[in-house]
Amino acid sequence: MFEVKRFVFNKMAENTYVLSHSNGDAVVIDPGCNNESERRQLEEYVDSKSLNPLAIVLTHGHFDHITGVAWVSQRYGVKTWMHYADSGELRLASQVASVYDVVMENSFTESDNYFEGEPVLRFGSIDIHVIETPSHSKGSVCLYVPDGDLLFAGDTIYNGTIGYSNDGFAPLIKVIKDKILTLPFSTMVYSGHGIPCTVGELRLPASARR
Repeated sequence: MFEVKRFVFNKMAENTYVLSHSNGDAVVIDPGCNNESERRQLEEYVDSKSLNPLAIVLTHGHFDHITGVAWVSQRYGVKTWMHYADSGELRLASQVASVYDVVMENSFTESDNYFEGEPVLRFGSIDIHVIETPSHSKGSVCLYVPDGDLLFAGDTIYNGTIGYSNDGFAPLIKVIKDKILTLPFSTMVYSGHGIPCTVGELRLPASARR
């Protein structure tokens, strides 16, 4: 019923995802495409699958996750959704990117839509349950699709390690234990960097992982 396509974009090796339903409805998550070649990759995939993008949804507002937002929004005529607590990150993005020697080819400083709390975002046949996971940034969220047993974790957790926290690691670890590791073991976890894994694999001790 659902398909997930992962792209690795920009200097930070950021994961951009296209989540699609079998009927063609699609959502672009964290578009980080930042040059013509990367934009073409995403466009060719969408066209080859005859997808109908309905929205852009962001796990957080850091520059490497938003460098392609303006282009995707214009190319497909879709709006952007993100947590209000990360709105300030957008206005700092270009400046922060320059520290990493990254030039954002298309600026993005204001989301079309903001949410607070943990709403269910509905885009055609795709229901996304927002899970607040603040720590990496104030407005960091994970995006859970229970119908597909899928979790888009942003930079909250990766395959084999936890994300970076701006508020100390204790709050981040608590969020991970309470809100991610309690999901079904079969849930596929698609993080902002690195390769996917399952919740069950995240619960394994490091020595037992493949």
